[in-house]
Amino acid sequence: MTMWPFRTKYPEHKPEEVNGKEYDFVVVGGGTAGCVLASRLSEDPKVSVLLIERGPLNDSWMSRIPLLSTDIFNPSTGAVSWDCEPLKYCDDRVTQLYCGEVMGGTSRINGMVYTRGNPAEYEAWAALGYPNWSYEKVLPYFIKSEKHVHQYWQKWRGISGPWINKSIVYAEWVFNAFRAFLDAATANGFPLVLDGSSPKAPNEGVVVVDSTINKRSERVSTLQAFLPHDVVSKRSNLTICTKAVVSRLTFVMEDGRPRPDEVLLRHSDSKSEVVYSVKVKKEVIVCSGTFGSPPLLMRSGIGPRKHLEEHKIVVVRDLEGVGFNLKDHHGFPLVWETPLNESLSEAMVHPFKKALPEMVKYILHGTGIFSMPSQHIALFARSRAISDDGSEYKFAGDNTNAEPSDNLPDLELIPAAISTIDKPGEQGRSDQRLGTVSILATYLVPESSGSIRLSSTNLFDRPKVDFGFLSNPADYIVLRKAIRLSLKLAEIMKASGFPLLNNITYPEASQQKDAENGNDDELDRLIRQYIRSVFHWSCTCKMGSEDDLGVVDEELKVHGVTGLRICDASIFPKGLSAHLQAPVVMVAERCADFIKSGM
Repeated sequence: MTMWPFRTKYPEHKPEEVNGKEYDFVVVGGGTAGCVLASRLSEDPKVSVLLIERGPLNDSWMSRIPLLSTDIFNPSTGAVSWDCEPLKYCDDRVTQLYCGEVMGGTSRINGMVYTRGNPAEYEAWAALGYPNWSYEKVLPYFIKSEKHVHQYWQKWRGISGPWINKSIVYAEWVFNAFRAFLDAATANGFPLVLDGSSPKAPNEGVVVVDSTINKRSERVSTLQAFLPHDVVSKRSNLTICTKAVVSRLTFVMEDGRPRPDEVLLRHSDSKSEVVYSVKVKKEVIVCSGTFGSPPLLMRSGIGPRKHLEEHKIVVVRDLEGVGFNLKDHHGFPLVWETPLNESLSEAMVHPFKKALPEMVKYILHGTGIFSMPSQHIALFARSRAISDDGSEYKFAGDNTNAEPSDNLPDLELIPAAISTIDKPGEQGRSDQRLGTVSILATYLVPESSGSIRLSSTNLFDRPKVDFGFLSNPADYIVLRKAIRLSLKLAEIMKASGFPLLNNITYPEASQQKDAENGNDDELDRLIRQYIRSVFHWSCTCKMGSEDDLGVVDEELKVHGVTGLRICDASIFPKGLSAHLQAPVVMVAERCADFIKSGM
């Protein structure tokens, strides 16, 4: 294989180079799902595929270094952010949301965690009336995409797909916090789960998660896996247009139904006002993500009638569910001060003493902190099993039948060797001589939900995102339990000798005050102050009937529209208790087969 800088340039095109041309399939969004879908569709040389991505290619050596590429506060990674709407039930706080606007999308900037979700969750999708999304039906698509490089072959794991993942084994963990957390969890009775993708894995336990990293310790995004240079350069039927933003779709009527016939696009540089267009022969597939797909539909006249008319947009199809039902995982960051050498903060405080030697280690051997993902393990638990004071946990026993039940985990406790407060200025408290270690206590299936709405018809204006944190007060009950279980594990960590010092986000004084008053007032106040997104957004164009505010059918076709599908996390009919990149890739694989079966 010819290596950079000697190989030819990656085949990407400008909007003016595709202007006026016709394509069988137009994929809008070259992110986690879009790269997969464009790759699979263009396997057939008889069809023409155009992939349009708002961001750049940006495929550099630095962008593949696990630690550096996970820095969502650095725009050079491809991460973009904007403020959410004031959090009505959290004292009108404003926080930020992030996504990847770059080829490969959020798979270029995320934590690289590969989890599929519990089999029972896909059975729940099937029970809603979508049998093609049962665990039995989706498992082959997880296997198809995957190449797991550490696991002995099991029938539920893929070993020949393009998308590489591996486990970071215990001996490779750089920070003692992960070992201390694992030891505390197992001492508390939680089983160690080495393969979280196994359908036989217990529903509750501490899981050694897989990461989308190859043997050279490089991030493997869906760009590198599905649209690498050597694949794209050989496919004359595949055109990739980068730094281009789709303003809207136009429609013609066929048999009484609208069908997209043109895609209008512009340079992603807002200074350029030239509008280009491409013709659509067969289908448009929108893969713009949970935050991107609803605004594009709405700008194109598909969405809630009242909202579209407020923005003077001609209604093509009244679909109330577009932008509705935003789901996420809600986390509370329990953060402790700890000696600097126990924390990733040391590399920020002492860049020459710590970070530089670690970078040399990475370059020469592919080891050290720069080779590591931010997460190695996760504790999955059931809130129903936790006593109100957090002192007891009642295990459900063997739950390997994958039947939807109350025994499914609804909590994930995520240890981290850094602060997980979602304010950039506080990350790692790098101005302190002490470092930080966290447990991000995460509620996976909150009752609260949010929404996405247009802020204007200007495609460069970011949409209004209302996270809806704590809009259902029942979420307090589960978050309190997650926090108390985390505190119990932290006490075990401290008893074993791990140096957790001052608790920053639930200080001892606040804990004592709640104990003395016999209530949770201090904890609830701090939940409102610190509750954060865990960046696992879904369901804003969900699969479902129109009566249930669904937007797409079982084959991801937009209701009442011909030749238009959606393919990303927005179509999930229900949220999953998993990190979402692997399920999104599965959805894209599934979508490709739906399309191919109809050709």
